[in-house]
Formats: sequence, structure tokens, C-alpha cells
Amino acid sequence: MSKQEKIKVSAGEDLLAFIPHIVGYWPENSVVCIGMAGKALRATMRLDLPRAGTVNLDGFAAIAAGQLAGDAQADGSLVAIFGGADWTDPEDLAQREVFDALRGALAAAGLPVRDAWYVGPDHWRSIECLNPACCPWPGHSNRKITGSLVSAELVYRGSSVEQSPRERVPALAAVQDPGHAAKVAAAAEPLRDALGRDGAAENQLVVTLGAWETALARWPERPDTGMCGYLTASLSNTAVRDAVMVSLATTPEASLAGVLGVGYLEADVPGPAVPRNWYGGSQAAGRDVSILDESDGGIVAAGELFADILLGGSAGGGRPVRGPDWARMDQAEELLLFLASNVDGEGKAPLLCVLGWIQWCRGKGTWAGAYFEESLKYVPGYKLAHLLDRLLQMGFVAAWAKDRQTAWPGYRKGVPEAA
Repeated sequence: MSKQEKIKVSAGEDLLAFIPHIVGYWPENSVVCIGMAGKALRATMRLDLPRAGTVNLDGFAAIAAGQLAGDAQADGSLVAIFGGADWTDPEDLAQREVFDALRGALAAAGLPVRDAWYVGPDHWRSIECLNPACCPWPGHSNRKITGSLVSAELVYRGSSVEQSPRERVPALAAVQDPGHAAKVAAAAEPLRDALGRDGAAENQLVVTLGAWETALARWPERPDTGMCGYLTASLSNTAVRDAVMVSLATTPEASLAGVLGVGYLEADVPGPAVPRNWYGGSQAAGRDVSILDESDGGIVAAGELFADILLGGSAGGGRPVRGPDWARMDQAEELLLFLASNVDGEGKAPLLCVLGWIQWCRGKGTWAGAYFEESLKYVPGYKLAHLLDRLLQMGFVAAWAKDRQTAWPGYRKGVPEAA
């Protein structure tokens, strides 16, 4: 972050103007909690508003409070609820139970709510102030937020507010060239059965992880049609998909050891499927991926790390949370988006699911949910997308995103500080 002068805020519209710039879009059906240290804004967290009757509100609020409480410097909080309709009846705040649960959990965590607002489609107002003299009904126009001096200053400094992820994800992943997508599908089809059946065989997984590593190392040089088909087909095996996810966050060697540690690894097959005709040959087959520590302790540790990574760094048993290689994951996101835009049909579902997992690991719940939702359009009931989406709805935040030492560094870029 540049050493620009902090932006001074003094009114509700000023603080609310920060939120879409921090989040990157105007939140919808969301609750946004901001930690405070004195008068300075600290960590920001956005969660989908719980669907009525589907979530234990005390548990939801405890997760939200626990997320902000991870910042040892925070001593207070702000809450903004973005609802689907304006608040017009003083006696009926649609999200009253959500707010009361949050206020109690934040106070118990040592982060008492200092101010709170409800933001509807057209109007916003304080939740605590019911005096019509300063807080008229149905509230102040949202133009007071978008037209505030703080909003103008943020735009001047280069920040922008874009469409919501649920609008952007389908466009980002849309097939741009149907003819090329058909060629990729044709390249993937003869590989799908072998990679789906034998993908977890040790010699096959070595080749597959090598292919992904080669594609990642060469990016932004784009893989050709044959390699696109190979990479896509490889994800038809769920154990391989998990291994690829761990490899993208660490190394193929760590992933291979983890597959052994969790019991996924199978015996060699006579002839592993190998990608052909990429840059004149199959460099992936020559990529040496091996298990570096085959001791019992090393394999057990690799299996634990494998499971932790799939759950966003969620270590158990007193193990420390180890951050991923965010540079690799950022690069992997670009490769996966390229593949998704060149694949149609069922093969698109795992690509979109892994993209959602990357966003979830970053702590970007709306982006993650949009990817999971899109994944489920291509394969209704796709298990991993469904499970991770359920975690999102319950308010579960990836462990990496809870710790400033392991959180995605992209959060620290682009938005000036407030004071």
C-alpha cells in the first residue's frame, strides 16, 4: 500500500462509502463488519445474510466475531447490513435478529458495536437512531454515499466499484470461441476414461501433476488444445482434483506426499496417459515429481497438511496454520480461468469449483459463492461445490483469511486507509 495520507471520515455516509471500495462491489443481501482500533478502521469482513431458518444465528454471529477478534489491535466494530428492501417501518427491521446476535457476539469478543447502519436498495439509515429529525424515514438516499467526498477521493486515488461477482463470474468463465471449445472437448474425450479411472495411480498422478506444473510454469504462455483437453480431463477424478488444488497452493511434491498420507495413492498402471504435442513433446512426462520424505512421520505430516490446505488452512490438533504460496495461487487462477473459458459442459464444473475454492481461501465469500453457484449449473449436485457453498452459508471462514500473517496479500493493496 502506498504511503498516501489517510482519508478522514466523520459521518455515516463516509464510512459506508468505504465498504464497496474495500469489498470491490456494492454488497447485496450482506452483512459487513469492520473492526476498529480507536478511530482507525481495521479488518473488514463480508458475509451473506443468513437465509431465514437455515442457520443458527448465534453460531453465525460467533464466527463473524471470531474473525474480527483475530486482530489483536481491534477494540470495537462497525456493522452495516445491506438488505433487499428499504427499512420503512420503525417497528420492523427485517434483520433485527441478525443484528442483535451480531451485537451480542461482538461485545462478548471485546469488540462492542460503535455504530450500525441498514442499507436498502435506495435508502440507508442508522439502526440505533430512530429520531426522525436526524434520521428521517425511510432514510437518506444512497446517492449521499456514492456522492460523498470520501467516495470521490477513493475514485481519485484509483479505486473503483465494479459489478457484483454473481454478474461477473458467468461473463469471466463464458466460452469465447465455441469452435476452439469443441476442439478441446474432442481432445479431452479419449483421455477422460483413463484419467478418471487411473488418475490416482502413482505413475499417472506424477504425470498429471507434472502437466499442471508445466502449464503453470509456462503461464502466461497458453497451453495448446491438446494440453487444455488433458488438464480438463484430469479433474474428472476427484482425488486428482484435490491433489491439483494442493499442488497449486504448495508444490507437486508436497501434494504427491499428501495423497499418500491421506490414503488416496494407488498402485502404478502399465501405461499412464501422457499429454502429447505440446511445445514439440511431452515435457510433463519428464517433470520429476517425487515424494521427498518417505518416513512415517513425514508421510503423516504430509497427509495432515494436505487435509488442512483443502480446508483453507484449517489446522487441527494444535498444529500451526501454514500459509499457502499466494503467488502460485494467483497465477493458477489465471490459468484456470483460461481453461474455463475454453471448456463447455460438465468439464467446466470442477474448474469453476477450484476457482471458487481459491476465492474462499482468500476470504472472498461472494466471489466463492458465485463460482460454486456457476459450477452447480453445469453439474447439479457437484459434491465439493455444494459442500463448500454450505460452509459459506454457515459463515465458515477459511483459516488463512483469519490471520493477517497468512491472509491473501491482495487485501492489502489498492484501498487507502481511513482514520
